[in-house]
Amino acid sequence: MKSRILYIAICGLALGAILHICIIFLIPLLGEKDAAKRIIENSQAQRFEKLTPDSKIGLSNGDPFFRLATCKFDLEQSGVEVTGAQTDIFWSASVFNSRGRVLYSLNERTAIGNKLRMIVVNPIQMASIRQIQPEELETSIVVETSEEIGFIIVRALQQNTSWNNVVDSFLDSLQCRPYIGQN
Repeated sequence: MKSRILYIAICGLALGAILHICIIFLIPLLGEKDAAKRIIENSQAQRFEKLTPDSKIGLSNGDPFFRLATCKFDLEQSGVEVTGAQTDIFWSASVFNSRGRVLYSLNERTAIGNKLRMIVVNPIQMASIRQIQPEELETSIVVETSEEIGFIIVRALQQNTSWNNVVDSFLDSLQCRPYIGQN
């Protein structure tokens, strides 16, 4: 009798553990309010928008030392070119797919000439760029992805309030526009 109760208790605990593990792994798939979905659904394509509590995206930044801006892209018609002014502050730019997974990331130290200039294209557009060999490729980071829809987040370090104007100037200089390779 005691062994049967012990067996049922162990089976119940094992089943409960399996159920909890399954729920934890299903949360990202079933969640409807994650940041990636909000950015994809609520932002305009190929236009940077600062992430503030009152932005229409509905996300804010939890880190007081960084200011963020995001740009949604769709590579179906054309690639996307992301540029920003040269600055002395720390910045990083990351390319995400529509599910919020990082595809590529760079910062001011890995960028060419400490300036943000990135081109995101799909494999067909990349083949076209390789044939044309436009001059701007020499000063650009080219990211090739098979993901058609995604977004880019640029983070800028604001060390203290005295850096407000510098960070605002950098974030205002960000551009996210269609890229069609030129000769």
